[in-house]
This record gives sequence, C-alpha cells and structure tokens, in this order.
Amino acid sequence: MKRSIIFIVSFLLMLVACEREEPQLTIDKGQETFSSDGGNVTVALSCNYDWTATAAEPWITVSPSSGKKGSATVSVTVAANTGTSSRRGSVNFACEGLTRSLSVTQAQPLNQKLTIIHNASVFTVPTINGNGLNGKVDFGEGAQQNYAANLKWTYSGTGSHKVVIELAGGTSFSMESVAGVSEIDLSAF
Repeated sequence: MKRSIIFIVSFLLMLVACEREEPQLTIDKGQETFSSDGGNVTVALSCNYDWTATAAEPWITVSPSSGKKGSATVSVTVAANTGTSSRRGSVNFACEGLTRSLSVTQAQPLNQKLTIIHNASVFTVPTINGNGLNGKVDFGEGAQQNYAANLKWTYSGTGSHKVVIELAGGTSFSMESVAGVSEIDLSAF
C-alpha cells in the first residue's frame, strides 16, 4: 500500500512537472505615428517561447524577425511615404499562438508650400483650411515647429524674415494680419 501511494504521488508530481507553461507575450508599444519621411522605432518584447515578428505592409521592415524565448528588442523601420495620402499598417508579433500588434500610421507627404516674406517682429501663422491637414512651419532663425493655426513667433532681430510652411491637405488659407508682409509665394500651394 505504501508503495502504491508513493507511486501515485510520484506520478502526479511528474505530470505537474511535465505540464506545459502557458505562453506569455508582451510588447511595450501598441501604436506609433510617423511623419511622411518615415523613421525607426524600437519595440521591447518578452516571450516565454520562441517568437516571430512580421510586417503586414512592404513599406515596414522589422529586424530581427524572430528570436528565442526571453526578452528582445526589435527595430521597426518605416520607409518614406511617396504616395499622395496617409497610410496605415502593422507589425504582428507571434509566440505559441499568441499575437500582439503594433499599429503604424504614417502621414501623407508634405506636397504643398506657402512662402511668406515679411519684416514684422512677431509673425502669426495663417489659418489653413483642409482635410487631414498636417505640416511644419520654418520661421527662419533655425526655428521649426509643427503647423498649428495662429501659431506665433517672435523674432530676435529686425529686418526681412522668410517663413516657409510645408503642408499636406490644405485647400485655402487666411491671414490675421498682412502688416509687414512684402511677398507671398503660392506657386507650390
């Protein structure tokens, strides 16, 4: 009887020891947004089994695309957007039937340009109308910011200044003030 109990206990311990560990997969990012220029981001992952990473779109690459169990970092690279609209894609991480996804959004190329020459000490960015509007403003003086309506810039010096606004999605614009403006170039808008 004693042997039977020892055998049963040993058998049960062996079953518990042989039980398969539940897969676990974590990534530190769920979504990333890129400019039209593209770029790179690093994703930290942890998995208790071997894993794979697959880009769902050809303009997204991952490296490495697979690895052994444990912690790892994966480099996700997004190519420049040369199309005419924004785009979406994903990177799918898989581990023993579990999946996690990194959602990737990329802005459309900045294909419009508005150049304004002025001599004001404070410049207010024009309000630009449109759908899916995004862009950047170069005030000169090494100052560049993302586009926002009525964004103001105070210049450190006097004289003529050149502001270049690069956009995507603009349909029209209006300026709060035209005082000090000597030239507006709309040829690329």
